[in-house]
Amino acid sequence: MRANDLGMEPKKIDVQLTHEAAGVLGSGTFHYGGDRWAHVSFSWSQTVPAALAEGSKFDLVKAVTEDGQVFSLCACKVQGYSLYADYVIEADLNSTSFDSISVQYHDVSEWFLHWQNIDGEVGKTLTWKRVPEGIDVTVRTDGDHFGLRSEIIGSRRQQGEDVVLHERVEFVFTAEDNAFGLDDLKAKSHELSCLLSILMMYPATIAAIKVSQDSEHYVRVHFPTSVRPERDLQDSGFWLRCFIQQPWLEGEWQSIANRYYESRYRKVVWSRVAGMLRYEGFWEYKVFGYVSLLDSYLDIRFEGTKPTIQLPPARKKIDRFRRNLATELPAVTQELREQVVEIASRSFASIDDSFEDRFRKAAAEMDTDIAKIVNLSDEDFKFIREIRNKIAHGDDHGLEADEFPRVVRTEGKIALLLTYFAFLDLGVTPEKFVKCLSSTHNSLRFAAMLDDIHLSRVNRSAEFFPVTMEKLEHFRTIKSLRVYGCCVQNADGDLDYSQEFTKIYANWRSDLPRSLGLQTPERIFGLSQDDARMVGQGYFECGEERVPVTHMWIIKHEACSENQIGDRPDLA
Repeated sequence: MRANDLGMEPKKIDVQLTHEAAGVLGSGTFHYGGDRWAHVSFSWSQTVPAALAEGSKFDLVKAVTEDGQVFSLCACKVQGYSLYADYVIEADLNSTSFDSISVQYHDVSEWFLHWQNIDGEVGKTLTWKRVPEGIDVTVRTDGDHFGLRSEIIGSRRQQGEDVVLHERVEFVFTAEDNAFGLDDLKAKSHELSCLLSILMMYPATIAAIKVSQDSEHYVRVHFPTSVRPERDLQDSGFWLRCFIQQPWLEGEWQSIANRYYESRYRKVVWSRVAGMLRYEGFWEYKVFGYVSLLDSYLDIRFEGTKPTIQLPPARKKIDRFRRNLATELPAVTQELREQVVEIASRSFASIDDSFEDRFRKAAAEMDTDIAKIVNLSDEDFKFIREIRNKIAHGDDHGLEADEFPRVVRTEGKIALLLTYFAFLDLGVTPEKFVKCLSSTHNSLRFAAMLDDIHLSRVNRSAEFFPVTMEKLEHFRTIKSLRVYGCCVQNADGDLDYSQEFTKIYANWRSDLPRSLGLQTPERIFGLSQDDARMVGQGYFECGEERVPVTHMWIIKHEACSENQIGDRPDLA
């Protein structure tokens, strides 16, 4: 755990403690900041007042330094020769109710402000372009009512000959009906952290929290929070590893907030999905965590629904029942006995409300393209479920060395499915989720080993050309078609490999002075833009069989007269 102190090292200060009812409680050394849980340690040589007996609790204690600075220590408990405080507020407060809470998260500003840019001339006029749309929403649930908005805070600092402009995003909660209390400091900041973490698929850890009792003057608060993951802060490509980009959410924040705070999955599932992003420990616990979260999600989702599968009694029991009928009711005909057996089988069938059945139902209701892209097979699901069950019961998982890649891949698919279900719950469409998969460099996307071919079909980043199996096998034998090949397209749209144009293209590429710059059909083939086009990535396919091609030119047949090819010096 780390105190939410942005750029603050652990501190210790001599203080005197006072309490409104108990008076002066004594003096000691106050430790706060950094990795420490805030506490005041007393000297073994001093007499500890009766009010500081072991286990004593205080709602609010004032810690006063020698120079008169006052800290408000909240939710305190005496343990040993120390007074521990759950919260430290850098102000002299008489109550722990607040009108507003302002939270800054590590790394979120970099994501939120990435698409903003500055235009103009330094020293004259600078204009901020593409400033992100701020969040300004109202949340009303059965037990809560508050406002939430984002604020961009800017500052200017002289550093030697340099002028440094700094911007950050803070998220401000404002109480609507009832004032916030101490519990809201952790609850509100944690709930929003989970939401931002799921959207980014990166842990949004608390950097700093401030509170106000008049919505104007803010003071710092310290309490233990999660550790910020280590990362290269000089890496300008962090935004690429965020799952969804902030501009794609503009205009949707009120809907997202409504759905998130009213979600029946929020406390049990989504908060833990966000927490799993921080996990870096033993692989078995990670598998157990993600598979159990999927189990929990499906349990909540299908609560109260009728199971779809009925399992008949065991075959041995049916056979025994049939023999007993023949023995005890010999006068009954064989046909009638079989009817009785059938009725008994239906009547005593058990309901399959298993994890597997619920997963099967969820898969059937999924967007077809998402299901194909994630590509979690029934066999892989049963495999990882069994591994989870063995881990849960402390049994030997029994995995061979070559099965561990399958574990990692399947765990990644389940983590991605949970992300997809969370996005759906927030109102993000399957189409936008595909857009995220197509652009993000998030490790979750690559760990899942997606069906990238189907993804490229859905996002149209590749072209697909249906052919007969005979032609597909023919294309498979042509090595020069795979990269930098050329095909001729007839009037019916069918494609045939062109050795002549492929050679023209190869000769052009090998001529460095000519091949520098744009690749246009006119420069390469002497053809117009209407007569030829480039396919960056494509596939010839027949059923599930495919031949991939890259940087392939398609030339219209009518542009391929013998004169055009024969007149080319490339082929002489």
